[in-house]
Amino acid sequence: MVRVVNPHSRIAAPRPHGSRRTVGPVTRLGNRHAARPLARSVATLVAAIAAACGILAGSVAPAHAGLFDFLTSPTVTVISNPGQLAPRESSQVIVRASAPARPGTVVNLVTAGFLNLGYSVVGTTKLDANLEARLPLPGRDFLGSYQYWAQVPATGAHQEGNSARFSVTIASPPKPVSPTCGGANPTRPDGTPWRCTYNDEFDGTSLDRKWWRPQTAFQTGTSSRYACAADRPDTISVGGGVLSLSLVELPTPVAACANNQTTRFVNGQVMHYQTFNQTYGKYEVRARVSSLRSPGAQTSFWLWPNNDTYGPWPASGEIDFAEMYSSAPDNVFPYMHYLLGENDPKTNRNVPGAVCPISFGDWNTYGMEWRPGQIKILVNDQVCVENNYSTVGGVQGQYGPFDKPFYLNLNQAMGTTGNEYDPNVVPDKVTTQIDYVRVWQ
Repeated sequence: MVRVVNPHSRIAAPRPHGSRRTVGPVTRLGNRHAARPLARSVATLVAAIAAACGILAGSVAPAHAGLFDFLTSPTVTVISNPGQLAPRESSQVIVRASAPARPGTVVNLVTAGFLNLGYSVVGTTKLDANLEARLPLPGRDFLGSYQYWAQVPATGAHQEGNSARFSVTIASPPKPVSPTCGGANPTRPDGTPWRCTYNDEFDGTSLDRKWWRPQTAFQTGTSSRYACAADRPDTISVGGGVLSLSLVELPTPVAACANNQTTRFVNGQVMHYQTFNQTYGKYEVRARVSSLRSPGAQTSFWLWPNNDTYGPWPASGEIDFAEMYSSAPDNVFPYMHYLLGENDPKTNRNVPGAVCPISFGDWNTYGMEWRPGQIKILVNDQVCVENNYSTVGGVQGQYGPFDKPFYLNLNQAMGTTGNEYDPNVVPDKVTTQIDYVRVWQ
């Protein structure tokens, strides 16, 4: 007779004759049927391995298709990308992924590092219900071609998946279409009209950043007290029909400088760097500088070469067609920087600068007419200085260095040596207002 034992008892039931005690994780009961769970587990494992082999071999195994997804990578395809953008213009990239990625899976936009070494993530979002995503593509400051790709990072559910690489080119925007220059139609000395190529009347409420780039990597002033060019609403603003550029003293120092130096002074400067440039033409800026009659502030309008074709400054040239100093507020001081050839004032040969009167506190126009071999600086439509330029020894050719493209800069800066800023005299904010910028060719 077999004795029935309470299943919770510590006393083991007698073994049937001929049974073998199994020791280990399966069971300690001497019953051949107790080994069946082990057999079922082994059978399941074998089936899973077979299914995995089928998956890896490309066969279909519906019952176990998701079991080894962690060994596979989702396919990532770029559906659309912008191809070409202007400097600082942002856009988006649309991508699609495949299983084993799921809705909500993170997807990154990645760009190659310098010299295509390494990479960095520039945009992140998640896949939608259709396994698609719109990745933000931030703007870039400099012209060139840049490599990108989309990436689904590895998770516990799948391996990393990457799209093919694609390029986005940063290029200068096309020249303005049919600018009007406010309806002004100036003529050349021979009576033929200048052709308007660019104008900004500043009639909006914000800076047109398609064309204007704020300077953020420049300091003015002296080594002991300096202002850093900063892109801030209190240094650069548009409203009331004018562009306002300001020199501002802040209540506390800020890390506004490109080299991470701190300062209590910031200033506004905008430029056409990598957006608009030309060789030869007519420029005109109507502006009202601050009413400051003490040292400390400087306003400048100038052209800078697109490239250092003839070497570092001043070999490649610079045309300061207006420089105003608050220490001498009744005059403008234009100057042309280059490797001057022989000077002859009687023929206006290599006369690089002058001092010309302006109407203090009022609106004045500052401009220039630039032709091969000659630059005229004008103030209120009157010739301030005429320079029939040539370089020393003619080493830069007949019309160099002013035979290459230049771009426009406008700023309100802190004064430098001889016009040094005095915080006890200069107000907390000094502003130059600009009514319009007009360019012809």
